[in-house]
Amino acid sequence: MTDPAGGRASLAMFAVVALALAGFAFSLTPAATALDNRLLDLEWRVLRAQFPAPAPDDIVIVGIDRATIESIPAPPGLWHEQLGEALTRIAAARPRAIGFDYPLPERSYESIHPGLDRALFRGIAAAVANGIFVATLEIDPATRSARRIHTPFLALLADTRLGIGLSSRDDDGVTRRFSILIPTEDGGFPTLAGRMCRALSARCNDGLIDYSRGPAFRKVSLRDVLAAPNVETLAALFRDRIVLVGNTQQYVDRLRVPLNLAGWETAAHDSPGVVVHAQTLRTAMLGAAPREASRPLAILLTLAACLPLAIRRRTLALAAAVLGMGAFMAAALAVLHAGLYVPIAAPLATLAVAGLLPFVRRVKKLPSTVPNIQHSP
Repeated sequence: MTDPAGGRASLAMFAVVALALAGFAFSLTPAATALDNRLLDLEWRVLRAQFPAPAPDDIVIVGIDRATIESIPAPPGLWHEQLGEALTRIAAARPRAIGFDYPLPERSYESIHPGLDRALFRGIAAAVANGIFVATLEIDPATRSARRIHTPFLALLADTRLGIGLSSRDDDGVTRRFSILIPTEDGGFPTLAGRMCRALSARCNDGLIDYSRGPAFRKVSLRDVLAAPNVETLAALFRDRIVLVGNTQQYVDRLRVPLNLAGWETAAHDSPGVVVHAQTLRTAMLGAAPREASRPLAILLTLAACLPLAIRRRTLALAAAVLGMGAFMAAALAVLHAGLYVPIAAPLATLAVAGLLPFVRRVKKLPSTVPNIQHSP
């Protein structure tokens, strides 16, 4: 005689195993990755609003903004004198380091206006003499190779003061992670933030950008740097700080982000590239990039998410699934705040199925005999 209790237990075990395998398979799909990314963005926004992580307010953005564009009559490609003067003034204020996230000239402009090359060269030389100075090495998207830099500037900077200005982007185009090195045929070349981090700190590793850490960044317009009456005025802004010079216009060099840390803007998910470099540098210097959970932990969480199937009463199973989803989200938020990122898309989806599956109606069995159908003449 068949034991009904044993049959139900076997069926429940089979359902748990089948659902766990389905959850593991889902975790490998692009849909799970997309959901994990959206959940991570939400977690960063909640942490920044409710539990912001501390960080020194030691990075200042010098922005090439609309006010700067309107104050300089020449086209930006001929701003050698203004950029050289700005770098000279910033260096005189004795900052801790300077990052220059702006394209360097590919050729000489002396034939257009004698003295342009020398003006920018003097400014870069002053920044180099001050100490740590890193300029952006641009990558041509068509050839995927480094763009040319005019020989005198390249000789002054050499490889040790150049960093690739690329930022990592996930499949949805959002920048959530950073790299210290960009892989190359000869091993790798540092990014802008990676090069600066290695010059400023001993601990620099790849990882997630911590968008909850530190205050929003402050901006000083390049126009105000050029108009400053004396060095003391700029020293109050820049001395012993890290200064990043870059474009802060609304439609130039923008990146999609979980949240925008430019303190002078209202845009929520669209940020100046130089601000992303700044938060990357802040995260890397503090060694604050969250570690990503291992695969065994993800498998264990997905298996645990199947447990509501073992509850016989449907309403209790649904309640357990709902409570479990809330617990998983709260735990993921807590461990991210502590420095560990756990993707929970697969466990959440598994919990949802485990809670709803008992409510799926069983298909009724067909009758064993087909009744006679009387046909009228």
